[in-house]
Amino acid sequence: MASTYCPDCDGRIAFNPHAAIGQKVTCPHCSSDLEVISVEPLELDWAYDWSWEDEEEEGQVQTSRLA
Repeated sequence: MASTYCPDCDGRIAFNPHAAIGQKVTCPHCSSDLEVISVEPLELDWAYDWSWEDEEEEGQVQTSRLA
C-alpha cells in the first residue's frame, strides 16, 4: 500500500496501489481537500477550487458593469 503525507498537517495518508493523478482526497487528520499531483513518487497538493475562482471572476465582471 502506498502512502504519502499531507502538505498541510504532515499527517500520513495511505492509498491503494492504484492512485491516479488528479484523484481527489480529503486528509483524515485535518480535512484539507487534496489532489494527487504525482504517482512516482506519490505526492499531494491542495486541490484547486475552480468554482471559487469562477465566482470571483463573475463578481469582477458585475462590478465593472456598474461603474
